[in-house]
Amino acid sequence: MLAMPMTRGDLPRAELVLLPLAAAVAAQEILSVEFRSPDGRLWSAVGGGDTLAEAIEWARESCPRGTAWEAVGWEDLYGE
Repeated sequence: MLAMPMTRGDLPRAELVLLPLAAAVAAQEILSVEFRSPDGRLWSAVGGGDTLAEAIEWARESCPRGTAWEAVGWEDLYGE
């Protein structure tokens, strides 16, 4: 079998294909939230939402029932 050298003109040309961009994802807040009850108990929970308030409220839903829980601190877990 004899190999023939190919010149640049003989090679197929590549075409640039632009793919559509996906829609931007809305920013979300993902937080680790520290809660304190009126009797001094502490509880930590993770919450997420479109806003800071929604993320804290979601985290509060995982606190034990039967008392009020006040958010005393939080830390971002995801994003900027």
